[in-house]
Amino acid sequence: MHRAREKKSKRDVFARQIGQQPEPFTRPLCCWKCEGAAVAVNGYSRLGTAVPSHFRLAPKTEHEGTCPLNPTSVINGIAHGSHGLAQVDDGGILRLTLPEDLTTAPPAPTPGDADPADVIQRTTTTVRPLLPPAINSAAKIARFLQLHDFDPDIVRRFKVQPQHHRSIPWGQFCFGPTHQSYAELYERRRTQKTSTHPIAVYGTVQRIGQEGDSGRPYATLASNVPSGDQRVHVVLRSQYDTLIKPLAVGTHVLAVGDWGIFDRGRIPQLRLFADEHWQIAHWTTDNAGHSTEPACPSPVTSHQRVTARSDARNRRIKAQQPPATQPPAPSAARTETDAVTAVRPEAAQAPESPAAPPATAPPEERPPPSSNSTTDAMTEATAPEQPGPQQPAVPPPAPAVPPRPAQPPRPPAPPLRPRGRRRWFGRRR
Repeated sequence: MHRAREKKSKRDVFARQIGQQPEPFTRPLCCWKCEGAAVAVNGYSRLGTAVPSHFRLAPKTEHEGTCPLNPTSVINGIAHGSHGLAQVDDGGILRLTLPEDLTTAPPAPTPGDADPADVIQRTTTTVRPLLPPAINSAAKIARFLQLHDFDPDIVRRFKVQPQHHRSIPWGQFCFGPTHQSYAELYERRRTQKTSTHPIAVYGTVQRIGQEGDSGRPYATLASNVPSGDQRVHVVLRSQYDTLIKPLAVGTHVLAVGDWGIFDRGRIPQLRLFADEHWQIAHWTTDNAGHSTEPACPSPVTSHQRVTARSDARNRRIKAQQPPATQPPAPSAARTETDAVTAVRPEAAQAPESPAAPPATAPPEERPPPSSNSTTDAMTEATAPEQPGPQQPAVPPPAPAVPPRPAQPPRPPAPPLRPRGRRRWFGRRR
């Protein structure tokens, strides 16, 4: 258990307070749901697995019959409402059988053979949309283990029996919520491409994100999980946003399906792409420790499936189209010429000098006349004109601006000769 109570003051104490000096709580302790005596256990390591500090019942002590943490009463209740998929052996261990199709349920017993109490319980505790019996039982087990903070002694009382395979411990069917468990599943999926049974992952929503290209929401159950020399995110996605919208930060989730690896991003992801509503079971817990019944999102409609297929087809077509070609960039010479013209427009459009004669084209050179010049001239006059290939009209070149004529140098002016008396005394200054 992750919490307990002081028997005298009824004050709640938590597992994170275990081992502090001085001890922040007063003994004796009891269960936080009933009056069963409890003890504090410091964290330890068992077979390479770290077990955090927690509370457990004292030896030879049992929970009260109505306590929601009583393993015996909870296990019997889960088996009673599992439609025959869960059985309890003599040692008090519950074995949950997984059908080949998780959505199917065993046929309901006839009214004459059914237990009246069983019929009343099934008709009064159903919540729509209904979870399949196997998923509903697995969600109840995960919720019960969450209240016990996944105490290893309590986890060992649950096993899973896949179809046509031997029974496996609960930890090999449902992974989480520790990082070590997520990393184990990641390594298993990385080395094994297929699995012999469905895989469940339990976690608490840490963040609700949104995809950039499509805007669909996704839920992150764990982030930066150490696996070898890299970090891994545990993400729950779906192409139908109605399967993710009921989730919020702090919601407890049990997701069942074909978990795989997506490693094309910056950080690899242990990811489930949910396609059905029953793959996601969720519930919440308030501050007092009371949990809601496991529920699931609304079923996916046919309109949503048609729209999702259309969107996927459009994305494939868009991805196959070649990228649009860009217009060629202007050459460096043209860019330099345009820049000079923009700076000095008068240089490009200089006025024509009136004294300059107009430029004339050079005369066309004709071949020398041959001996049959008369015959050729008559043939040329009588022969019809053959249309030749039309050449594109080329604008006439701009007339060249002749250089300005150079002015001849002027001779220097002779010095002025002084007149009268000034020639003796010089020019006045």
